[in-house]
Amino acid sequence: MEKNGMNCTASRNNLQLAFDIRRGQWLLYNAEALLPAALSFLNRLPVTLDMPEFNVSAYAENSDGTLCGSEPDNDTKIVTVIPIIGTITKYDSCGTVGAISIAEAISDAASNNNSIGVVLDIDSGGGSTNAIPFVVEAIRKVQAAGKPIVAHCDLCASAAYWIASQCDAVFADNDLSVFGSIGVMAQFVDDSNTPDGNHIITIYAKESPDKNLSYRKALQGDYELAQEELSPFVTAFHEAVKKSRRRLQADADGVLTGGTFLSHQAIDVGLVDDILTLENTIQNVFIRAHYN
Repeated sequence: MEKNGMNCTASRNNLQLAFDIRRGQWLLYNAEALLPAALSFLNRLPVTLDMPEFNVSAYAENSDGTLCGSEPDNDTKIVTVIPIIGTITKYDSCGTVGAISIAEAISDAASNNNSIGVVLDIDSGGGSTNAIPFVVEAIRKVQAAGKPIVAHCDLCASAAYWIASQCDAVFADNDLSVFGSIGVMAQFVDDSNTPDGNHIITIYAKESPDKNLSYRKALQGDYELAQEELSPFVTAFHEAVKKSRRRLQADADGVLTGGTFLSHQAIDVGLVDDILTLENTIQNVFIRAHYN
């Protein structure tokens, strides 16, 4: 596998990534688009992936209300902006920034006395279920510190929306930003009878579990147990969103069944609060911090 033209097959976390691809539960929008790269990775073929930039930035407010870049370790009060871009995996790997790294950056902002609030700048279709708890726990640290944390989003689907929904507010970047895909899928790679190992089984949740048996049955074409196995993840996802998004129209078509919505539709059903640029989102955090 290559990252920006560099071979990174030796990455220490690639084994976990391979396991997740082969038998992982995913909260992911448009997963099929990632399959060619995933299969090449599993087959140890060259893959060129651009590593998403992970640059945590800080902004201070001028006396006239405009924003300026600032160093997070000076004495100026700042808003910390943390990017969540691309597929979210538990660990850093070739082509992904791991949830643990993201959570560490959020936790640092929670403990930094100069940081008065956080913006999660999200452009992600989701990721692995095992990535979620670390980021949610870090969000809780910011909230426990009495600081506002909001999400500014373009594509914000599935696992990425689970993360965004736990923030104090969710803002769309523009009229065509996409939200939703609240659902869970499982994916198996069946190389038991296929010489090329490229038989992919993708299963979407139904409701109730048993891992080993479901895996064996799925390889035989019986997907019912695998669908049931996804149910706890769906239930946890639904409950987390409903608890945090109090204006959510949970019964609206598509909201809790995996549908996606453009910005204005997402506002109407309670998935999103407003449409703001990143600059206006940062200014919103300064205002929230003033009243906290």
